[in-house]
Amino acid sequence: DIDEDTGAKSIKDIKEQSVYMGDMPLMTNNGTFIVNGTERVIVSQMHRSPGVFFDHDKGKSHSSGKLLFAARVIPYRGSWLDIEFDAKDIVYARIDRRRKIPVTSLLMALGMDGEEILSTFYTKSDYQRDGKGWRIPFTPETLKGAKAITEMVDADTGEVVVEAGKKLTPRLLRQLADKGLKALKATDEDLYGNYL
Repeated sequence: DIDEDTGAKSIKDIKEQSVYMGDMPLMTNNGTFIVNGTERVIVSQMHRSPGVFFDHDKGKSHSSGKLLFAARVIPYRGSWLDIEFDAKDIVYARIDRRRKIPVTSLLMALGMDGEEILSTFYTKSDYQRDGKGWRIPFTPETLKGAKAITEMVDADTGEVVVEAGKKLTPRLLRQLADKGLKALKATDEDLYGNYL
């Protein structure tokens, strides 16, 4: 109520009432709860946010200090997928932190065949038979940073454009492209050791 003279508020009376909040189990002296007649422990659960997380081992796993990279795919619900490199740069997959399997086995289980896997992860070049040799299209992106093992010969003119043993720098490759080099000539010996 409000006093008319002073304007002060005062509580006239309090009405107490019990409200049913539900069944709450009582805690025992050990810090456990008895739920449906059995003693249980309540543990808080941490939930990792879903997404893709990239990481590396900071060079601690390998004696040379080489960084081993890994990626973890965490879904909203279901199994976690880990993709990781080993010291020999082989890619492995783990499902729910279990045994390592080669990532090619995982890709094949997802429906890709060997040809699809190779064409997805490796660049392809078309080799055409040209007389006694082969005609290879000139692609500067794939040759960047490589070393010319043998002389590189222009397939159209037959002139030597790069000497054997010379490093193929981005500047040199740009100069060759500006000169109009379209294809290179290769012999059967040049193809040894390549996947065809």
